[in-house]
Amino acid sequence: MSQFQPVSDLAARLIAAKSQRAMVALLRNQVRQPTSKSLASDVKAHVQLLAKYLNDNRAGEAIATALAMMFLDADHAIACMRREGVLRASRYEFRGSLIGRVAKAALSVRELLTASPDRIVYLESVVALSRLAGNARALQKEIETTIRSRHAVVLKTVFVMVNTLFYHGWLNDHEASSLSGHRYSSEEYAEAASLVLRTYASMFPVDGVSFTHVDTDAFTKNALVYERLLVAAIRLTKFREAEFFIDGLPYRADSAGETVTISSIDPDLERSVRLGYIQSQNQGMIRYTHLQQTKPAISMRSVIDRGFERGSFGEMLELVEQPIRRLVLRLPAVPEIFEEFFARDDLFLDELQMLLALDVDNFGTFEELIFSITDHVTSMDVFKVQRYFNFLSCAYQRRLSDLKDESERGELTLTSTLLVIRHDDLIKQMELIFGDVDKAVEIVSLLTMEPGEPHLDLQYRPFLDTGGYYVIAPHVVAASNLVRNTIVANRLRSAAIGPKDRVVQAVTEALGCAGFLVHSDFEVKVAGQELELDVVAWRDRSLFLFECKNAYHPVSVHEMRNSWDHIRSARKQLDKRHKILANTNNREVLFQKLGWDVDASCEVHTGIVIGNRVFHGANLNGHPIRQAHELINVLTSGRIVADEDSLSFWRGPDFQTADLIAYLGPASIATDQLAALDPREWRYSMGYRDLAFSSYVLDMIKWDRELRARHGPPVIGGRRQGLS
Repeated sequence: MSQFQPVSDLAARLIAAKSQRAMVALLRNQVRQPTSKSLASDVKAHVQLLAKYLNDNRAGEAIATALAMMFLDADHAIACMRREGVLRASRYEFRGSLIGRVAKAALSVRELLTASPDRIVYLESVVALSRLAGNARALQKEIETTIRSRHAVVLKTVFVMVNTLFYHGWLNDHEASSLSGHRYSSEEYAEAASLVLRTYASMFPVDGVSFTHVDTDAFTKNALVYERLLVAAIRLTKFREAEFFIDGLPYRADSAGETVTISSIDPDLERSVRLGYIQSQNQGMIRYTHLQQTKPAISMRSVIDRGFERGSFGEMLELVEQPIRRLVLRLPAVPEIFEEFFARDDLFLDELQMLLALDVDNFGTFEELIFSITDHVTSMDVFKVQRYFNFLSCAYQRRLSDLKDESERGELTLTSTLLVIRHDDLIKQMELIFGDVDKAVEIVSLLTMEPGEPHLDLQYRPFLDTGGYYVIAPHVVAASNLVRNTIVANRLRSAAIGPKDRVVQAVTEALGCAGFLVHSDFEVKVAGQELELDVVAWRDRSLFLFECKNAYHPVSVHEMRNSWDHIRSARKQLDKRHKILANTNNREVLFQKLGWDVDASCEVHTGIVIGNRVFHGANLNGHPIRQAHELINVLTSGRIVADEDSLSFWRGPDFQTADLIAYLGPASIATDQLAALDPREWRYSMGYRDLAFSSYVLDMIKWDRELRARHGPPVIGGRRQGLS
């Protein structure tokens, strides 16, 4: 029996047709097979073959294969291409011409494709973004040229420069030109350094020799060389972000003149993204301000300063002349010193700041932020690693600050502040901290980055293995959100959450305190369908179905895509549940199995509850997306702000079910927040063309005024006296 290969068969006939016009004519006379699992499998199996044709620049085969896949099952084919990133120019050394031709060929027969509108928008976006691929390729060549001409010094120099930005708390200027280094944050520079490393690794071996030498003129006469290199790398990462946006999220690319603009298909989606970042930053600032006011602990820099002032630390740093002039730290490998200073569980101010960064998305107690990451490694262990490298970094920088000669200080910064540590020595240092060689080995493994890995990021895996040595930018280790990043990089989120999702638990408890009948993690069979209900609640003849997703606050487009995938999964689950439970008889069955003696003739409300704040306020197929902390606030206090000018969005002095219904509806404070955002465009020069991202900003003064106009006047305790 012949193998089922409809895609290959159709592609072969399209290739034989020779011209694209002949291909179109053939498709117009082709009878499309009904969609099936076997057809879907065949379409999916050809995704990597299409990628190979694109990589080998085999235009005829690529266009024919893509047309065959999309003609037979357009929605599935395009979904597979997006998921695998097959139509990203960055996969093919930024060669975008053939990718654009493939998308144009599909668009030329769009009337023959059974493609949903968003799939057509995607193909149009591929065409638009492919216009920038040549500009991106020019940036890549510029980066390669600089690396090639300075390959002996470029990696160490770039790593030191980024480490220095992290130590000095670099403040960027968002309004600066995209060609200026002042425009970009230290995190963007770290991402650029990671791209430089990835590019270097594609050209040369990454080993100990790669970090032996440094450009001692990098802060003086050659400063512009490295600024241009890093700014080019940042701009190239923006192009890659644009690819991720149109591949993994409901965004589009549009070309007008010499500008390609990335925007969300639904403007409220981008508003919800920006609002999420604004709220997260505000929550972080609130915690940071409180920490600064209370001063519960001493900072590492203060410890180092006092040590130098007393003369107890100065002798640890020795200036040596060979093989190059540099400072060397002689830290005695005495277990008692490590146990007293690095192994103690008392937190320094720096670590409390990291703990508060985790607290922004925390749904347990503050003490529960010390938790197991693996069977042997805890979040406290990661904080201790950061403490150790914070100490080393601050000691070097404090010694350097005593140098009066700026030129000497700059040269010694370049030669001294990047750590190159033998494998065995790093394990021994970690063992001195933890008193456990197995834990030392595991934690080093969690933090290690191999140069050959497909994804390189200094803030996620900061120990670069160069074969026999680890290269470590100590203040990148010290200042990164390393607990979170370690969990994400090693895919340990499920283990960190534990057996009971704290978002589900917190929402369930809040509903119970607000007088709801509530059950969580409930599995039931209704109308022949298995339903898994994260949270189901009832009060005042209203049934609420909540699906909870507890992903970390995303700090990249890739992570945002993961959050969006979770939300899409929640939408599918709620679609199914709402359809079944819209039936009164099915609700009666549910209530019986829950043991609730309530009236089944009730309204059904749904919601997607998210642990982080990105996508808060958006709506997906009728299911409002709401952030868990704010939802809990609606149930427990109704308070908008927490000071003496507190406002309340409750209808009366006490919570009513109508308050929750209104909050989930189209005229809630969440939608008010989205409406308050003002349009803003961020542009990046890609050469003679520009890449623009259409986004939004929040005028805090205007927002405060609008809040008080709608929800004022202020009330004691955050509750309104009387009806609104």
